[in-house]
Amino acid sequence: VINLQHLSDQTSDGLRKAFIQCAAVETFFLWHKYKKDNNGGDAQAKLNTGAIPEDFKRQMYYTFGDFRDLCLDKNIGSDVSDVESKIKGVFPNSSGETSETKRKKFWETNKNDIWEGMLCALSYDTKKQTMDKEVRDKLTGSKSNYNTIKDDLADFAT
Repeated sequence: VINLQHLSDQTSDGLRKAFIQCAAVETFFLWHKYKKDNNGGDAQAKLNTGAIPEDFKRQMYYTFGDFRDLCLDKNIGSDVSDVESKIKGVFPNSSGETSETKRKKFWETNKNDIWEGMLCALSYDTKKQTMDKEVRDKLTGSKSNYNTIKDDLADFAT
């Protein structure tokens, strides 16, 4: 959550960018660990077809839920006070709209992009140090995009 901890652009756009970057980095490292623990070649081969292993997708759901909870000011149980104060700075209470309402609107507006950032992180090829466009297109296509999985994700996250 380093990008959120050190958020310097305390605007809605700056926060959006930080959430996407943090979620992508977290997913990248989760995937790296998952491959190491679960016969990486087979997992990567499956991912290259656009299919995310179900047990890894569950980890992604947890991660996505953690970022949602951070955004909505829910207690996620770890020391994130720096992050919480940065987010609060973007959403001060003002006449007519509470911070809570602004946070909910922000999340609804940006959750698809945050999820897509997580998917894009899975297509990063560490050997070539670039995105694998073919894998990225498969992952962000209809099979795993937010609109396809949102019901599963909403059920999981509530």
